[in-house]
Amino acid sequence: MLPPVFCLGDPMLSYRHAFHSGNFADVQKHLVLCLLLRLLRQKDSPFSVIDTHAGAGIYSEDSDFASKNREYLSGIEKVIGNKALRELVPEYYAAIDKLRAENPKALPGSPYFEQLSLRQSDHLMLMDLHPADEDTLHRVFHRDHRISVQRRDAMEALGAAVPPLPRRGLCFIDPSYEEKDDYEKLVRALKTALRRWPSGIYAVWYPILARLADRSKNLTAELKHLNVPLLDCAVRVMPQPEEHGMCGSGMLILNYPYALPPLLEKLMPPLREALCDEEGEARLRILTPRP
Repeated sequence: MLPPVFCLGDPMLSYRHAFHSGNFADVQKHLVLCLLLRLLRQKDSPFSVIDTHAGAGIYSEDSDFASKNREYLSGIEKVIGNKALRELVPEYYAAIDKLRAENPKALPGSPYFEQLSLRQSDHLMLMDLHPADEDTLHRVFHRDHRISVQRRDAMEALGAAVPPLPRRGLCFIDPSYEEKDDYEKLVRALKTALRRWPSGIYAVWYPILARLADRSKNLTAELKHLNVPLLDCAVRVMPQPEEHGMCGSGMLILNYPYALPPLLEKLMPPLREALCDEEGEARLRILTPRP
């Protein structure tokens, strides 16, 4: 698996998710996102979703970015016909079906799943720092009064963005981790956000990299020290290499809903079967139980 793409210029603006759209990490994070959104919708009271690294929202397999490495072949194309996963997370497949009815090569990003989950009283805030992606978000979602789009450095702005209105809700955090201090910035941002919005659900995506570069265990330990309910679900699709590449990804969910672990327990086995080779794994761990 190829590592994240690096470009010349401002390092804050170099990462483009379009290169990796639809890959196995997208599949995992979007399935978990759909389950979280389902649980939010089960109550009548309105909710908010904050997507801190929203990207462009919708991508295409035949774009210059996605067609470069065709990472969607390792992800969405492996699960698109999976009956077990479709039964467990029908919301995920309903979104793909709806989008691909208009464009058979479309690849949904997290904002698309989030938009489809909204009711009239709910709100979605989309953040992205890259001007091209922010412009695309505006063009795709500007007609939806339930959605606001902001060009912001989420790790700096997260503390000011919470608590949202409505106060019940989810913060979906999907950084690129391309800068060495991104992990430290993330932990600091979460500490600030939890002080201001202690009841919020925070879903944090992370990559599992080669052994010499991987910091997922450090990140997990740091978030465990925050002393809030914490769950980890991860997929490693191949053996972990020594020096280069990404072999898996995970979601660390702070203040996870009570009903989430049973849903993930059912999801992990078919997800492993669909995405992983013989030495891969899919795991679910409760790191800090709910009281």
